[in-house]
Amino acid sequence: MNGNRNIPEKFQDKVNAMPESSYGVTRIRVTLDDGSKFDDVFVAWGSEIVKVGTSEQIPFDPARIVSVERS
Repeated sequence: MNGNRNIPEKFQDKVNAMPESSYGVTRIRVTLDDGSKFDDVFVAWGSEIVKVGTSEQIPFDPARIVSVERS
């Protein structure tokens, strides 16, 4: 991974419109360009991935995200 923690800008408004799971943080599910899905992706302020599941390590490149949905 390249160190980028931000979801693609084209999805940020959609994430911001979802209900927060705690102050400033939204829990989402992402789908990558190869069809892989990751649940429990925590995004702060609609843009920065702060953790995936219980890990602060992001196991994918956010640039590969092709869709987001509420988790």
